[in-house]
Amino acid sequence: MNRDVLSHRTLLLAAFGLFLLLPAEMSLGHPAWTNGWHLNCPLQAGSNAELVCKIQVLSTRRAEIIKKYLPGGKADPSRMLARSKVLSVIKGECKPAIDIEFDDQRSRTAGFSPSGRGTELTKGEVCIVFLKHQEGRYVLNRIRSKLRVRPEVVDYNLGDTPNLRLLAEMLAGCDSKNEMVQLQAVEELGYLSKAMFRELRPFKGDRELFEKMAFGLIRTKEALQRMRRSENQMIRGMSIISSFWADDSPGIEGPLELLRMNPSDFDKDDSLRKYGTWGFCVSDLQLRLLETMDSATRRAVVDLKDGSVIRREDGNLGMYRGVRGFDYAEFYRQALDCDAVRKNEQMRGAIANVIWIRYEKRSVPLMVQLLDDSNLYVRFVAVGSLMKYTGEGPKRSSWEEFGERNQKYVEYWKGWWSKNKARFRAPQKMNHGID
Repeated sequence: MNRDVLSHRTLLLAAFGLFLLLPAEMSLGHPAWTNGWHLNCPLQAGSNAELVCKIQVLSTRRAEIIKKYLPGGKADPSRMLARSKVLSVIKGECKPAIDIEFDDQRSRTAGFSPSGRGTELTKGEVCIVFLKHQEGRYVLNRIRSKLRVRPEVVDYNLGDTPNLRLLAEMLAGCDSKNEMVQLQAVEELGYLSKAMFRELRPFKGDRELFEKMAFGLIRTKEALQRMRRSENQMIRGMSIISSFWADDSPGIEGPLELLRMNPSDFDKDDSLRKYGTWGFCVSDLQLRLLETMDSATRRAVVDLKDGSVIRREDGNLGMYRGVRGFDYAEFYRQALDCDAVRKNEQMRGAIANVIWIRYEKRSVPLMVQLLDDSNLYVRFVAVGSLMKYTGEGPKRSSWEEFGERNQKYVEYWKGWWSKNKARFRAPQKMNHGID
């Protein structure tokens, strides 16, 4: 058995189990890979923090916290306390001034990671913090629990839920003169859009809250449209990625521009020096774009007027998958020619997943193209796409069997294509529905 088969066997078996359990509208492919740690403020506020507030750090001092594992029962030199003025509260309740325990990465001689730069507090700074309450103390976690924001107090006029208050802060952040604040704001607008679209349908019965959330999402789309015109390539790229969560088509030219960028123009070291994290380099943004497009096709698209699920336009009862108005077939046709995509099997896997989920007639030539991919998983999804679109083809008894005999399926579909390709043309123009 070749190494290609062995390396993917576990993945294929897991995917097959998922395929058996999920409805036909769901993809048999895996969701997007985790591409580094990013804050995701609605997740942090929802389940990882008892108190979320905007603070101004007044002073910092060494915390006298004894750690049993340190020699002689000494205080941990890495632990600090930040005396902080609370400017506004997003979740929970607290006094006007609080002490926040945090980890001082600069005092460590080993074990430093870029994520630590997202959790240090310095005198004078204004930020939003996501805090745990432990033994009478507020603790800032060591994994990204600080959000850079505009220092001014923001009017929470969109609503009183934590997500709507965070949304008001991120919309204000888009107008900041600080590049990092802008970049993190547009990233978090994507996470907030994802969370709020998921909440819309359950809140249909609460018309007032539903309308506030819908209005907030409309404001988000407007902000992302403006930020996609930024002169800063990283902000522009991150805005494009977030637009897929906001159900706002960025068109294909911006995403293609991002995929065609040379990763060496802004690599991980450049990102670390400028932003204190590796996560905003070109290569990471390219991968996040395609993985986000993959993930965004796995959810229902909800109408902001009434909360109803938007259906496909071909007369079927299934849900629409993806962002309305975006030409997936033409975008992927050109994306597969990009050097970054040709060299990255994760990117090609994300593309194959979306083609499987949407199974458009105009993407059939791309399904056939992916039959020759060097990666077994991509070939597997390509075969599944053709089976799903045509309702034909040899039945697979198991993923194990596909791994052993995948060439048999590839040859079958190449033979099918030679007989049927006259019925299909390469993507030429926009098709808003699914053929």
